[in-house]
Amino acid sequence: MFKVFPLSSELRNAIVGMVAGALLPTALLYGHGIFGGGSFLSFGATALFSAIVLPLMSGALIFQWSRSRARLVEELERRRETEQQLSRAVHTDQLTGVANRFALERDMNMQSPETDGENGYGALLLLDLDRFKFVNDTMGHDAGDQLLITLSRRLTGTLNGIAGVYRLGGDEFVVLISGAPSEGKVQDIISAVEALFTEPFELDAGKFWTCASIGVALAQDSDGSMTELLKQADLALYKAKEIPGNSHVYYSLEMAQEACRKLEIEHDLSRALAAGEFFLQYQPIVGVESRAVRSFEALIRWHHPQKGIIQPDVFIGAAEKTGMILPIGNWVMRTACQEASHWPSPTGVAVNVAGDQFKDRSFVPYVKQCLADAGLAPGRLTIEVTESIFSVDAAVICESLAELRSHGVRIALDDFGVGFSSINNLRRFPLDQLKVDRSFTRAMLANSRDAELVDIILQLGNTFQVSTTIEGIETEGQMEFVRALGASEAQGFLISRPVGAEDVMGILDRDLLKGEGRLA
Repeated sequence: MFKVFPLSSELRNAIVGMVAGALLPTALLYGHGIFGGGSFLSFGATALFSAIVLPLMSGALIFQWSRSRARLVEELERRRETEQQLSRAVHTDQLTGVANRFALERDMNMQSPETDGENGYGALLLLDLDRFKFVNDTMGHDAGDQLLITLSRRLTGTLNGIAGVYRLGGDEFVVLISGAPSEGKVQDIISAVEALFTEPFELDAGKFWTCASIGVALAQDSDGSMTELLKQADLALYKAKEIPGNSHVYYSLEMAQEACRKLEIEHDLSRALAAGEFFLQYQPIVGVESRAVRSFEALIRWHHPQKGIIQPDVFIGAAEKTGMILPIGNWVMRTACQEASHWPSPTGVAVNVAGDQFKDRSFVPYVKQCLADAGLAPGRLTIEVTESIFSVDAAVICESLAELRSHGVRIALDDFGVGFSSINNLRRFPLDQLKVDRSFTRAMLANSRDAELVDIILQLGNTFQVSTTIEGIETEGQMEFVRALGASEAQGFLISRPVGAEDVMGILDRDLLKGEGRLA
């Protein structure tokens, strides 16, 4: 039995061409014989040659055309596959395998609510991991990458067919909800995402527990562009980060208004220092037993030409964000030293210093120069830091504090009790004073647990041989309570509100006249 081999498309087309090429001369020869009264042989050798060669030439030409066409189709197919591969590479996050920011922009442009109606996107969730930097710093970047990959798999596994998952970069992910979802559906998806963090992440370095903060923006509240929707979600995410644990916050118009106010503050800060709009006020710190003034805390204020007096909690964050905290902090240090130099010794001055100031290697020499220029003894200056500075660079902080302390400057840990790993910081860093956060002062008379915490903090101060200052004293009851516990110093409205530099001497004069009596 004969075996049938399949013919290629090029060969089939060549055979068809040969047949077609043979038909024309055959028809001519046949017509000449029938109608011209001649015979095939009367055409001669040329005609017969044409009848043989023409089919072969036709077949060859069609074979070549078919072959060229096949090559062209193959080349187009290869190019299409290459383009698809490039598109996947461009629109895919190389670490996690999920879609990236370019894919998000593509998908949002393809699903615009204005053009597609209910087929467009309805909500965007911007997700940020808590303590991701901690993983990279303590477990290594490989562990951080593994955490992101594991989270990506959890997200895609849970939201497949429900919502799109994208990684913007770092530890930020986006969940895009298409269509016109109800408020209940959006909330269900948020709950499903938050549920992914109820179990620890299994990393090679060990189990790791973390939470997520989610900013939610609805397409109906935006102009439909990816930039606007991400901006709204980012504002909501910023608020969500202020809430401990898994949290989510929906964007609101008030957030945009607040962001505008912050931008105005940041813009105005750039000229405020040169314009001389900052000034210092001073709040006295007294000995608990004697009620005599020992020092004053320098507090910066901003006299804005349009907005009036602005408190530091409004603009210090903006100053840190823009880098203006460095020149502003230097101005505070120099001004406080100069003004304190006019007070009678040994009255001291306490100056708050931000973590970013310690990043500047010239800061410690600058403090020494300020003391020398003002003629102020180093022991009369106290630098107050909060525990947040220890996350900047522990080695740099420790070195700077030790150098200042060896020069005679006192170091105080402000807002003690609300930071992370407070006891460890007492062991590691050179300190002279603890300032107990005012939140404990407000609650200690009404809550036995807070009262016990204040007592424990004071005992810690004794253990580490540092003095203790209680902030936020507003009543005689609070003053008597901390006196009984053994606090060293007190500060608060009961003693005095912050006053201008011109009124400091008045407080000191009254203190001198009253001797050991309580300040009015």
